[in-house]
Amino acid sequence: MSSNLAEMESRILQKYQRDINCLSDENRATRKRAVERLKRATVDASKSLSKEELQETFELLIKHLLKLFSDPVEKCRELSIELVSEFAPLVKDFSTALTYVMPVMVARLGQQDIVEPSEELRLSMIVMLASFIDLCGQKISPYLNDTVMILQRTLVDPYHEVKKESCNCCCKLALAAPREFHMEAESLVKPILCSIGHQHSRVRVACIKALGITIQHGSATSIDNALLQLAQRSSDQAPSVRACLSLIIGNWLLDLYDRYSYQYKLMPLLLTFFYDEVEDISKSAVEHWDKIGAKYEEENEKDLKDQMDFPTQPKVPSQLKFPLPRLGCRVMVQRNFSKILPALLKDLTDWTVNSRIKSSQLLYILLYHLEDHVTHHLQSVLSGLYHSAQDDEQLVVKQAMQCSELIGFYVNPEVWTSLVLPAVETSAGCHGDHGKRTSDVAVGPIQCTSCVLVLAGLIRGATREKIEPQLKSIVDTVGKPEVTQTRHIPLLKQLLCCVDAIVKTAGPLCSVHSKSIFTVLLRLQASSLDQQFLIEEGNKIKSQLAEEQGLNDTKMLYQKHSKEILATLRGGYTSWSSHSADCMLFSCLLSGTGSLMIAELVEEIIPMLVYCLRPEEDPKLKLHFFTLLIEVVLNAAKTSDTSQQNFSSFTTYVVTDIVIPNCVWRAGRTAAAVRTAAITCLQALLQGNFLLESHIGKLLPDLQPRLMSCLDDDVQSTRLTSCKVLRQLLSLKSTDFTIDRLHSIYSDLLKRLDDSSDEIRLAMSNTLQAYFSAFPVQYDKMLYKAHIEVLYKSLLIHLDDPSASIQASVLEVLKEASRLNPAQLVEQVNLVRSKHRTTSYCDQLLTYIENSRTL
Repeated sequence: MSSNLAEMESRILQKYQRDINCLSDENRATRKRAVERLKRATVDASKSLSKEELQETFELLIKHLLKLFSDPVEKCRELSIELVSEFAPLVKDFSTALTYVMPVMVARLGQQDIVEPSEELRLSMIVMLASFIDLCGQKISPYLNDTVMILQRTLVDPYHEVKKESCNCCCKLALAAPREFHMEAESLVKPILCSIGHQHSRVRVACIKALGITIQHGSATSIDNALLQLAQRSSDQAPSVRACLSLIIGNWLLDLYDRYSYQYKLMPLLLTFFYDEVEDISKSAVEHWDKIGAKYEEENEKDLKDQMDFPTQPKVPSQLKFPLPRLGCRVMVQRNFSKILPALLKDLTDWTVNSRIKSSQLLYILLYHLEDHVTHHLQSVLSGLYHSAQDDEQLVVKQAMQCSELIGFYVNPEVWTSLVLPAVETSAGCHGDHGKRTSDVAVGPIQCTSCVLVLAGLIRGATREKIEPQLKSIVDTVGKPEVTQTRHIPLLKQLLCCVDAIVKTAGPLCSVHSKSIFTVLLRLQASSLDQQFLIEEGNKIKSQLAEEQGLNDTKMLYQKHSKEILATLRGGYTSWSSHSADCMLFSCLLSGTGSLMIAELVEEIIPMLVYCLRPEEDPKLKLHFFTLLIEVVLNAAKTSDTSQQNFSSFTTYVVTDIVIPNCVWRAGRTAAAVRTAAITCLQALLQGNFLLESHIGKLLPDLQPRLMSCLDDDVQSTRLTSCKVLRQLLSLKSTDFTIDRLHSIYSDLLKRLDDSSDEIRLAMSNTLQAYFSAFPVQYDKMLYKAHIEVLYKSLLIHLDDPSASIQASVLEVLKEASRLNPAQLVEQVNLVRSKHRTTSYCDQLLTYIENSRTL
């Protein structure tokens, strides 16, 4: 046998001796042709050679071929690598050649600097190394240190294909020699992590797979070094990367030897994939998590025996997005949450949007695993939700709301109200005594908005039966003036959402707190007068509140609560300013009460208005209340006759104590605006028929001087309204307008015909018609001839006005004035007729007088 072997060796050596010699020739072409001939004689002709011949030939050639791995000619290196790669699978036992192969591989690939300049050849060599591992299996273990040294360098190779194949080698090496690999695995983690963020997704996938197997077969302590990189990959843009990572994390939680020590670090990574945008990844993560929970139950059967033997049907909120987790999953989260929470709260305030989104989603997942166990961590969780609710990213805010709803469902309202209500009050700047309840929330509208948003979510998630004892404290807190009196639109919006949540959650229980809830809505309406969408939203909630109490509409809410609310306001109206919360509440209450209730409430309303409209009060406050008073008067005009009579009894009071004092001239634009508002209020009283002929005698002595003063006011609108008010007063034809009183005012009336505004001149023309109609039939034209002459002469001047509309209106005035002394008017007309630019108006007037005489 040995003689045959020696004979075969001699024959093989003789056959290939010349080619072996050529492999070391100085001529590159000679070396290249020698390798090609050897390939044709061995690999290409392998079918005609026995296994023994191939083995002997390989052992003879391998040393010489390995020398060509460092040949200066790239083609020679390429052919030699190719020949060894193809020859290795053909031999019976390749492991015998590892003694020669591995040092050469280390020399070419395992050095600190890149020795092999060709990327393609480095790739070929690492592919060859992978095939060696497959061929040798456990026999590679003596050379595992060399292999690891090579992989440490190739894993960070600049060429991405080399990185991928190196990761593949890591996986194969771990499976081929698991016991020996365990000792060296940790040294591969750092190189893998250096490439895990590569720009090519396939490289990232390969690195994650390699990392998974390396840690699985190595030391779990390497997880600490890898966590940050893995967390970043969980947000990778490539679905394949996220799918691979989800699978690896799941496998670690299932099979890692020391997995219990790292559950709190790995669980968040896996649970984050529940929200993955790719349904298959999300579904896979849920399935993995279920398997992990099942295995946990199996391994901890003794501890969980009672819960497994006597399971209680867990409460499931209607808004839950995922299947209810099994017992093992819930217990794992409950036991590890205290370790997860600090890092989670930190990530909720991370500067990157994606991290905040992922963290808020993770918090939601953890909360529905925790159920009522979150009570132990409630203060910290709520603080995190306050920050999330302030986020600029709406998705984070939405998640904060959903987390709040889960807490509201699982935690007793008595617990969360003791924490959230003080936070709302503190952030709003309230100074109340809450006993032992304290809050470290900062003061400001943004902070208050976030607290109210969380409160709304808690209320929405709670059940009606559990929240009933806390309704009063919730409504009282939300209704505090410091909370509702704001111009911060987001806060107003969230307050409306909070009240909406109260009404919908409490349902019929709202009737007990209806007044308080209604007051809150009015306060919010008062703060959002310039935001129509908020007012509409508030009206919807009012309708819902009325519906829950069996009322037909919101008007019935006003009827039910207006008197009570006014009673509470009467105690402090003497200290109101234009920005007082109660002042704005009073305004909104009267604006929405409607005409039916105005007359019934007039006894409570008028004294408050009179006080707030005193001349010495703040002008801004007076302007606000004059607007309100005008609205009250116009609404009262729409009521029944009985209600109008009730309101009419206060007319003298309103004119004497409100209108007349505020018509007194004072310097300044604000004072001028107050005079305009006062005279407009008087006009509203006249239009509503509340100022009757019987009132004139009492009012005229004080009212006439103020009206005459307003006729000459600097503000055009005041002069115009004064003209209209005077016309309406004269139209009443009260006997209190005596001849002497009428004579005393015509000079002021005629002056307005010279006003700079044609609108006022026309209005005064109408007033003069009412003025002349107010003269009694028994007017002594001879006694008062001088007065009549002044009137006629002044009016005839304006009959020749450049404006045709003024001429026409003055003509109508003269027609009405002609009844006092027609002959005198004819005389005056004839005197000026020839001086007018057109005689048509004079002729019309003369014709009218002539016709009137014949009648």
